[in-house]
Amino acid sequence: MSRTVFEIGILARAVWDLHSLNNEGTVGNVTEPRTVVLADGSKSDGVSGEMLKHHHAFNVWLVANDKSIFCEACQTLRPQRADALGTLSKEKEKEAAILDKVLKGCALCDLHGFLRTAEAIPRHSTVEFGWAAALPDSFQRDVHTHARHEVQGRTRGQGQPSQGEESAEAAAQMVYHRPTRSGTYAIVSVFAPWRIGLNEITYRYVEGVDRKARYQLALDAYKAMFARAEGAMTSTRLPHVEDIRGAVAVSTSNFPVPLPSPLSDSYIERLETMKEHCDGLEVYRFEGLDGLYRVLEQLRDRDLFRLSLGK
Repeated sequence: MSRTVFEIGILARAVWDLHSLNNEGTVGNVTEPRTVVLADGSKSDGVSGEMLKHHHAFNVWLVANDKSIFCEACQTLRPQRADALGTLSKEKEKEAAILDKVLKGCALCDLHGFLRTAEAIPRHSTVEFGWAAALPDSFQRDVHTHARHEVQGRTRGQGQPSQGEESAEAAAQMVYHRPTRSGTYAIVSVFAPWRIGLNEITYRYVEGVDRKARYQLALDAYKAMFARAEGAMTSTRLPHVEDIRGAVAVSTSNFPVPLPSPLSDSYIERLETMKEHCDGLEVYRFEGLDGLYRVLEQLRDRDLFRLSLGK
């Protein structure tokens, strides 16, 4: 495993039990689970890519021992990111120079992107996620009814409550309905290390950026996010992560890494067939979280592909 890394694709099937990670919203006292519609018209359970990406970005911040590698906004996880910097100079700077400053000053802005509205300077994320979609025949849903009580009303006095107290307690109850879901979820993610530190106005790499350290930080964040599924309602519905298995695809030359969907049973076989016809494609199967960790650890010391525009 000595060749450079251009892109990395993670294709997996994860079994998450008894969770409520992502929901459509609440109507009245009923929380609706997230539903997605697949190409054949079948409906399935889903967890949004926005939630997965947010979790990865949080873990980029979490696993970094030195928070000074982030800008002031990202040090405190403010969503504005580079937009919180305000005016970068008294005189209007060229957009390329502003982008250089932001990329050099913040690993999280570099890896996960931003939009500076003052100058309309976008930075596309180097890390992307698709929907985590449950296999149509491999998910279950249930809705549970709960009642919320006022603690004071239930603990007032030592004897039997009076009729007025009973009425007050009954009025303090709030009945609500929450979903619990379990299933095998197809997950796709792509990471483009070749773009780390790359100013995509000049298409030159910013001087002084430790691209390798940021690359390793992103890999560690992948390990952290798959170790424990996070999202909505985890205070009472922390998911049981039963299993994860799949493949890591690595493109070593300037060619996009293929991402055949894990919704198909033959996705790994298809990926390995592509490997036979695509120079520079590596495929590493894994079973279990420990298997994924081993593959990501093997990739840590690889050199990064570097775009060259000549002199």
